[in-house]
Amino acid sequence: MSEESSGRLRRRAETILSGGTFEATDVTATSMKELLHELYVHQAELEIQNEELRGAQQALEASRLQYLQLFQSVPLACLAVNAAGIVGEANAAAERQFGLPMLRLKGRPLTLLLDSVDHGRLFTALGRLRDHGDWVRQEFRYLGPQGTIIDGLTDARRVTLDDSDRGGVLLTITDLTERNAWLREVQQARDDAERARADYHHILQSVGDGILGVDADGRIRFVNAAATAMTGHLDLDLIGRPPSDLLAGPAEPGTGLPVGETDPAAPQAGGAARALALSLTDGRPRSVACERLRREDGGTLLVEITISPMLASGMRLAPMEERIQGAVVAFRDVTARRTAESALNLSERRHRVLVQSLHDALAMTAVDGRSLLANAMAERLLDGPARPLLDPMASAFDADGNAESRAGGQMAPATAPATMVPTTAGRRFIDANGNRLHGLPPAAEAVRSGKPVVERIIGVVEGEEATAPTRWLRVSSRPVADPAGRVEAVVSSVADITAVKALERELNVALDARERFLAAASHDLRQPVQALLLLADLLMKETLAPGARRMAEQIQSSLGGLGGMLDGMLDISKLEAGLVAPNPETVDIAALLARLHGEFAPAAGKAGQALRLVAPPLTTRTDPRLLERVLRALLANALHFAPGGRVLIGARQRGDHVQIEVWDTGIGIADQHIDRIFQDFYQVGNAARDRREGLGLGLSIAKRLVTMLGGTIDVTSSLGRGSRFTVSLPLTETRPDMTDRSGSAGRSGADDEAGRLVMLVEDDAVIRMALVLMLEDWNYRVAEAGSGAEAEQLLGDLIESGEEPDLILADYRLPEGTTGLMVMDMVRRRLSRDIPGVLLTGDTSADRLREAAGAQCALLHKPIQPGRLHDTLAAALGG
Repeated sequence: MSEESSGRLRRRAETILSGGTFEATDVTATSMKELLHELYVHQAELEIQNEELRGAQQALEASRLQYLQLFQSVPLACLAVNAAGIVGEANAAAERQFGLPMLRLKGRPLTLLLDSVDHGRLFTALGRLRDHGDWVRQEFRYLGPQGTIIDGLTDARRVTLDDSDRGGVLLTITDLTERNAWLREVQQARDDAERARADYHHILQSVGDGILGVDADGRIRFVNAAATAMTGHLDLDLIGRPPSDLLAGPAEPGTGLPVGETDPAAPQAGGAARALALSLTDGRPRSVACERLRREDGGTLLVEITISPMLASGMRLAPMEERIQGAVVAFRDVTARRTAESALNLSERRHRVLVQSLHDALAMTAVDGRSLLANAMAERLLDGPARPLLDPMASAFDADGNAESRAGGQMAPATAPATMVPTTAGRRFIDANGNRLHGLPPAAEAVRSGKPVVERIIGVVEGEEATAPTRWLRVSSRPVADPAGRVEAVVSSVADITAVKALERELNVALDARERFLAAASHDLRQPVQALLLLADLLMKETLAPGARRMAEQIQSSLGGLGGMLDGMLDISKLEAGLVAPNPETVDIAALLARLHGEFAPAAGKAGQALRLVAPPLTTRTDPRLLERVLRALLANALHFAPGGRVLIGARQRGDHVQIEVWDTGIGIADQHIDRIFQDFYQVGNAARDRREGLGLGLSIAKRLVTMLGGTIDVTSSLGRGSRFTVSLPLTETRPDMTDRSGSAGRSGADDEAGRLVMLVEDDAVIRMALVLMLEDWNYRVAEAGSGAEAEQLLGDLIESGEEPDLILADYRLPEGTTGLMVMDMVRRRLSRDIPGVLLTGDTSADRLREAAGAQCALLHKPIQPGRLHDTLAAALGG
């Protein structure tokens, strides 16, 4: 049977068998037989084929297992994703990368494994792959374990699987998280390096020193702004040039500036250019102390140059010439510094000469006793008696007046026991009053207290006898502190004032003699002047011819002037004795100035002068009587020296002070006299000492009074144009006291004084007679005596007659050594009560003033004006 018929029969049999409609009548026996044969044969073939299929299936399963193992062993995460974005397959690397087991990975939407920001980008790329087969390898952000972000480099290709749900795209994901982090760190390091480079560049550009970057060939490759400013060149003009083009060599000799470099290996010959060449050869840094630098304008600068070679790292074993990559040349403008150093050296030399030429000794000693500075005079004194006075480590003066110091020229410790040998046997140290010194010497005291000891007068007595010679020294010591405030040295100056002290003693002797002479002369002059005053006052009460009255008036006027001069001298004595004390009270400045203006204006008008007033409402607290006396003196001066001119008196507020000013358009004061007009007895323009011009005490007294009131007095003047005197006092109030001060308490009327008994004790018969006549004219009853003994007898007679004196008027100096104060004391003791007393004296010595002040009595100095005597008696009787 042919193959074609056999095949036809087989197909028919298969159709019949499969259709289940087999009928035996449809086939013949032969056909059946053939059919059965074919079926047997086909069955055998099918068994063979089945066996082959089983073998192929086993091979295929083995291959699938091998491919599955390979898929699972791939280190890259692999995901098979279907069209719906569902993961169908995943390998072990994917499990590790995403931190999920296989069961949770399979069937998981890809969106849950991907950062939301990359959803659209990934699915767009997958769609393009399925449609066109195009894929570009790119990074996507995946979600790792615990929500960490994975930078995954993703590759994809289309695949065909037996099950379409298992996926049509295979994704391979490479984890680049660590690499990207490293790249970011590298980039950050690059950015930091770039910023650092920019910062260093900015620093180099902003530093004040000029900087040149030089390569290994000695050519300039970098220039900062300071270098271009110093040289005057642009940076492009300097790039590529050798630094030697800018260097003019060391500073020329004779300029007073140091030349050369600190490194002995770099010789001065050739200066900085030679030093740069050597540094580029041996790699050693060098510096040049002073070099001239050329400028673009042709000038030069003095610069200090530092050369620092740049060595390549990682080439420690290479030769030095191969390791040197260049050098940094820094230069600093030292022109001003060198000039200042030269000037300082010159100044130091001059000061040394000046210190050495001082007549006074000047020494600077460290606290440990080292001598730091001493001029020639100090060296001589240190070898003599002044050593313990200038020794900062000296111990205190001992009980014998000796200072314990260094023995044999060695310093004693600050806490040395008091067993040191005295400096010189028989030497004593005394103070200005002649008392032996105790305590520390000046230098040691300044060091230990930290405070200066200024102008201490010390006498060095060589010997114990009273006539031993004394050397007088004026010592000042000032501590010198370090920055921490610790005393590290002491500066002492010593002046030999032995000659000055001798002159001072002679001056004191002369002053004492002068005071005794003036007191005696004043007393002897005041006695006859007092008699003349009293007699002249009595004479004026008599009926006289016109000519005689004019002469009497002239006598009275002359005596008044003489009395005023004597009173001026008395005022100086009172001020120097401290017997004038201010009594502060609220003073209405405007009212005071108005009263003075009203008093002086009529006289000024008669003399053809204009007196103006500027009196704002100001008050202060001061003594009105002393202030008024000062202003009277200033007004009198202004009117006297401005004949026919204008005078202004006014006040104004300046801060917390009130200024009272007196202006005039008079003759003015020359500059050479300004500083002397407040001196005693000094008068400008009165060389002949015309007594009608006064004694020259007015401004002197005014200055003393203003100082006593806590103020200042000043003068400005222009010769030929006028002067301005200014009194400045502290301002304590701004509103005037509206109390009317224009009136004054009147003295007791004559009726209150009439019949009062005055006990007069005066040894001068003429003065006593005149006083008796005057007192009786004032309705007083007078009991007179000429001495202390007569006064005691007179008091006894009065007591026996049942009378007691109401007041004692006594002269100070009485016969037999008795004084008026003794008489007052005797009367008060006899009557056992305080009787008012008025003391008359011509003695103006300071001791007499203090004695009278302590006796609780009024004091009047001869010559006494009758009016003043009357007021004083009335005030004493009134309590």
